[in-house]
Amino acid sequence: MKWICFLLITIPLMATNEVNFINLKVDREEGGLAITAEPRKLMDYRLLRDENYTLDQNQYDLVLDGSFRQTAFLMRTLERNRGTIYGNGGGAPYFVLEFSYNLALRENTGEIIEKNEYKVRVGLDPEEDTGIIFCEEANITHKFSISKLTTTKEYHKFLKNMVFPFEKKTMRLPSGSQYLVDLYYSWPKQYQKDQKLLDLFPSLILWDKGGIKKLDIHLGTTYCYKKGEEWVQVQSEFFKSIKRSIDTYSNVLEEIEEGDPEDYIPMLEEYVSLAPGDKKALKLLMEKYLDEKMHTEAYDLIVRFEPFFATIREGIANKQDLARKAERKRNLLKGKMSHFTKAANVSLKIISPVADDLVTGTTDLVFSLEGYESPILSIECYMDSERIAEITGPPFKVPFTADGSYGLKRLSVTAYFEDETFQKDEVLIETMRVDEQQRVGLVSVQATVFNTSSSAGQTLTKEDFEVKENKSEKKIEHFQKSTAPLRLGILLDTSISMVGEKLHQTQYAIQTFLSKLENDDKAGVYTFDSNVLKISDFTNNFEDIAPRLMTLSPQGSTSLYDAMLIGHDALMGQNGTKVMIVISDGADSNSSTTDIHVARMLRDSPVIVYSVVLPDDFLGNSNPEGSRFLVEMSRLSGSVHTRVHNVKKLSEIFERIYQDLKNLYYFDYYSDEADPRQRDIRIKVKKAGAKVRYRALN
Repeated sequence: MKWICFLLITIPLMATNEVNFINLKVDREEGGLAITAEPRKLMDYRLLRDENYTLDQNQYDLVLDGSFRQTAFLMRTLERNRGTIYGNGGGAPYFVLEFSYNLALRENTGEIIEKNEYKVRVGLDPEEDTGIIFCEEANITHKFSISKLTTTKEYHKFLKNMVFPFEKKTMRLPSGSQYLVDLYYSWPKQYQKDQKLLDLFPSLILWDKGGIKKLDIHLGTTYCYKKGEEWVQVQSEFFKSIKRSIDTYSNVLEEIEEGDPEDYIPMLEEYVSLAPGDKKALKLLMEKYLDEKMHTEAYDLIVRFEPFFATIREGIANKQDLARKAERKRNLLKGKMSHFTKAANVSLKIISPVADDLVTGTTDLVFSLEGYESPILSIECYMDSERIAEITGPPFKVPFTADGSYGLKRLSVTAYFEDETFQKDEVLIETMRVDEQQRVGLVSVQATVFNTSSSAGQTLTKEDFEVKENKSEKKIEHFQKSTAPLRLGILLDTSISMVGEKLHQTQYAIQTFLSKLENDDKAGVYTFDSNVLKISDFTNNFEDIAPRLMTLSPQGSTSLYDAMLIGHDALMGQNGTKVMIVISDGADSNSSTTDIHVARMLRDSPVIVYSVVLPDDFLGNSNPEGSRFLVEMSRLSGSVHTRVHNVKKLSEIFERIYQDLKNLYYFDYYSDEADPRQRDIRIKVKKAGAKVRYRALN
């Protein structure tokens, strides 16, 4: 958004020391709703200039109460030059700016139930040191002391009257069980355009120019819903989530001054979980781990967020040094594994194959591992006394070959942890010998059936699939429909270009989508604008996600690459079918990482990426670069993308995604081609109306 940078070059310093949002309170009265509003502090403005924080000053000078802070500065400038305005005598109020507002009552679909539009003017009152606020629609006037605008109390009063000059606003009583009340405003217009005003405040000439005129600026949302017989209202929960993350980091910095790592390291870890893309916080956490000789924790942090640490000074060098230290520690612990005790709260279960399965050739041993807090030292997988594999983390899936003697074999998995505990599981399977050529050439395929008509909701069999490799038809050997629970990482673009109907329809579509999931499915939600923020941990309590989801605020630029890396990291810690759903309308403009990092991550990943590409931004700019990237990432993961031309169709699109995820299949076939790069695989579904996306897993 180049126009933002151009505008801010000439914007003066702020007259106040806070960034605020507006808290809307909704009271149900007989026959209707009563709306009131009060400013709430989001953060100290000084933090935007504090090099310890990763906050975008350009963003916050243009959103929320940014223009009101600038107006307060303008009023002080006008007061100092009152004589130029009025000469030697008094006169009528001298109005300078006019603000337009949109207070809307909406269904959870985003559709407007009732809209209340009004305008507010601000300027000099003839009385010395006095400003005036006037709302013509309601014939309301407020006056304020200009010299006191630098105090929090007077500025809050000024802001409240500028934004919501009424004691309350009444709106009709909605009939549904949930609704939203939100408040937006437009960048102010000059009310007076005479030369003497521009001489005093030259930057005003820019306030009527550029893309900012097209922008609706969000101030606050309250989400109301019925829970049992009671009505619950959640006020600007998204802003409060941002505030909690900033306050947490501020507390960290204060505790570091006190010098007790037992206090500040857990707090810093909590902040990184809330805002995992904050490079300064990641670097600080790495340094504090190293200071306290917590080498394992430092190494694990760098490995998890390696693309970020690639751009952090000493990040990769520290990784190499820590890897050597970690290996020495691991070797010492491995020598003691026979004396480890069983972990009480860790669950390990072999998912596939199941007991008494007939296994032949090469297949996958799949298991789940949950509830562990200590780092994994080693996971050892055995078939009888033969070790199949040793791994140290997810994905918890390893190939093995059962082509020995006929009969029963014991599969076992044992996970060892650095706190000197272990957990294990085992199953008995039946094996049958296959020849060497077949054993080497088994190719595993993941396939998703989508856009079905008559076949929607039907379970397909292997006879419904046609598999060809290099134009030669292949026989499917092992086949199953996925019954694993879903693990969904939902990444939602909340950059400024998402303002309006795009965001409203997206919120509703995601809320509806979550309501369809089953009890053993889980979803985690992240938003990305100038920063990446965790809205929800992975949970199946989808009702708890709604208050934060339905009160989102569009702000800032787009950290798409960072969000995808963070979402992928979160998914890799989950058991089940890992799916990333990315909803965005544009190209990356703010990430610390690159598209190459994301592509490299997804190339050998079990994560399936669904891309929902929304229409152009509010300036009418198309973003082909961002669209191409999202399309390519979906293709790379064996999934599909959707280009949305009408956002009112988003619920239908998410319904199709839901059906896709319930039509995920795994099968394999024997190949004569040893080099995967030389395999031209083509798969069709014979059912009418069915299409398929697929990827070879080896």
